[in-house]
Amino acid sequence: MAVLFKTIQRKNPQDLNAPGQYYALAVRNGEVDLDKLSALISDGSTVRQNDVYAVLIGLVNVIISQLQDGRTIRLGKLGSLAVSISSEGKPLEEEVNAASIKKARINYRPEKELQNMLKILKFEKMSVNSDANTPAAGSANSGTSGTP
Repeated sequence: MAVLFKTIQRKNPQDLNAPGQYYALAVRNGEVDLDKLSALISDGSTVRQNDVYAVLIGLVNVIISQLQDGRTIRLGKLGSLAVSISSEGKPLEEEVNAASIKKARINYRPEKELQNMLKILKFEKMSVNSDANTPAAGSANSGTSGTP
């Protein structure tokens, strides 16, 4: 199976009079939620789906509490999760306080195995008159989706 992509035209925001350029844009082909993940994991093991689901929900709850305590979560081959923050700059160190923090986010860093998967992805261009399940005749191998 390959990742489908379509082409889109984008203008240069610094020069709106310049002709647009065409870029590849990955097409998402559905979603997999926790129910489906637990079913897929269960199908490949001797563990029942409801047991897998319970473990996944427990994992989410533990990740939340550990991130709230400022810990980095290392998930083996999946990668790691950690909280990062953005704050306002202040001229004096003493002026920086919790009110200076503008935004918090969760950073995800995949491990090498997931990163290496990106290097061997196969891509297929969607035909103009099709839905996401119908690739065009040609396909390409590439390490990037070509989006700017």
